[in-house]
Amino acid sequence: MRLLLLLAALLLATPAAAQPRPAPDVAGGRDHPLVGRYEGSFIRHYRARDYDEFRMINRPVFGRDTRETGSRVNDRNSTPVSGRAFRLRYEGPEGRSPLEVMRNHQEKLAAGGFETIFACRAQECGDRSDFWFAVVEGVQGPGPGLAPGWENQLYTLARLARPEGDVHVAILAVAQGQRTQVLVDVVESRPMQGGRITFVDASAMQQAVERTGRVALYGIQFGFDSAEILPASRPTLEEIAKFLRANPAMNVVVAGHTDGQGAFDYNVALSTRRAQAVVAALTRDWGIAGGRLTPFGAGMAAPVASNDNDAGRQQNRRVEIVKR
Repeated sequence: MRLLLLLAALLLATPAAAQPRPAPDVAGGRDHPLVGRYEGSFIRHYRARDYDEFRMINRPVFGRDTRETGSRVNDRNSTPVSGRAFRLRYEGPEGRSPLEVMRNHQEKLAAGGFETIFACRAQECGDRSDFWFAVVEGVQGPGPGLAPGWENQLYTLARLARPEGDVHVAILAVAQGQRTQVLVDVVESRPMQGGRITFVDASAMQQAVERTGRVALYGIQFGFDSAEILPASRPTLEEIAKFLRANPAMNVVVAGHTDGQGAFDYNVALSTRRAQAVVAALTRDWGIAGGRLTPFGAGMAAPVASNDNDAGRQQNRRVEIVKR
């Protein structure tokens, strides 16, 4: 009798032992404490930054808006949120639908004091492929490897109001075969640590160019993921114009530089557009002859610091004036 009971116990234990174990989390990956993970999921992509800006989708996304604005992620369908930022992609256990996973996340967020700003499912999200791409592309940097599951996607954007700064959480859940993939973006709003890069006036530009043939400038600021020069850039542009007027025989290269995040070709194109925008502004608004200015986009090819941390990436995002 005891032998029969032992055999029965072994038979019952075999299926559980044969169950495949979840794959380990990606190196360095960890849950955000305010969001957590669906039970049995594991982290396939993880990125954290001390300070970044995400465009978080807060309305349906339509192709017509993309055509009219020139960008899939725009002011009609998203809001910029800056602060300590995280992006995670989870792969869930087999047999769990995106709806079940999302509702569990919504329950967790609500219990933590979050309010839902926007939520949608499949066609409610607008043009479904445009919506999927907008959520994935709203954050610069390497792609998270999310499956293109726009036929059954679910999305939630929620906010937690805190005295020390709001927290925004965006969650996109899609089906891939028998599993659900979940993309989680979290931004803990807080002020950027400013005053870390000094203002360079015309005199300092003169000294730098005489000494090294070039000067790096950090006072020219652009819109997120664009070549639009922001109004705060005007003082630096004025100093460039003063420097060039004081050296009427000098021709220069206006070189745009990016950090190491994102695709190489994309960053080259972005830095080129930004260099062209600076040349256009100096020519149009300050009367500098266009023939003296050569725009050039270096992208990520000439870093001056490590791209492995936010401080280094900030130094790499710059415009340089190079003597020809």
